Amino acid sequence: HLGCEEKTQWDIQPSDESFLIVDGILTNEQKQQTVLLSLSNSEMNGELNYAENANLTVFDGENTFQFLESDSEPGLYLSETEFSGVVNRTYELLIEFEDQSYFASAEMFPVSISDPLPYVQLEDTNLYFIAADQYYFNPDESFMAEVILDWSHVEGYDTLAEHETKAHMYYYHLTTIDVNQIFSPQTEQVLFPPGTYMIQKKYSLSPEHEAFIRSLLSETQWHGGNFDLEEGNVYTNMSDGSLGFFAACSVIADTTFVN
Repeated sequence: HLGCEEKTQWDIQPSDESFLIVDGILTNEQKQQTVLLSLSNSEMNGELNYAENANLTVFDGENTFQFLESDSEPGLYLSETEFSGVVNRTYELLIEFEDQSYFASAEMFPVSISDPLPYVQLEDTNLYFIAADQYYFNPDESFMAEVILDWSHVEGYDTLAEHETKAHMYYYHLTTIDVNQIFSPQTEQVLFPPGTYMIQKKYSLSPEHEAFIRSLLSETQWHGGNFDLEEGNVYTNMSDGSLGFFAACSVIADTTFVN
């Protein structure tokens, strides 16, 4: 017997303390690397406040990479030159913002080649979905899978709005399994037709990055089930006064045509 759901009124006490929020993943792809900076918000579902006019550098033990703020997207910082991360190398992040300095470091772990996430046909339809069990885990390797779907070119869908013909999803495969993960609330099932282009990217996760992902999922996607944990702060590798996570991930990509 699992009991009944009851409505809960959250008594949230606003805080005067403001934190710098860091969201950055360096990869081994040759490109302009990016880091997004914002400020904490004391209101639930409040507008995102971006952190502007910060100085940001990344050091890999040999080279220093300067990041410049985007002219078109506030809070987004891009490396001044394109570069690709190197597996087994540690990257140190330094942020100077409003007379304060913030630090983090991240090691880039290798990622193994494996089969892409499978897709299967929904019974009695001509539509498909990603068959990634929500509590799947891999005891030998943790990784993040990014899936981009596009069926805007398929006949019968080519006149629909973009949000009806494209999808962008993330799946997380961790080295352990949590009970609140098994009994987490159901998530939306994205259906797509034959002819869809599917790009799948697999990202390596360091042990610290996996700890961040697990704590983030416990507070979000796995929250609201029958075996919730007590609410707590999400794990971070940032120095005092800042939250979020700075990561370095090696990536492999695969493109599939659904037929």
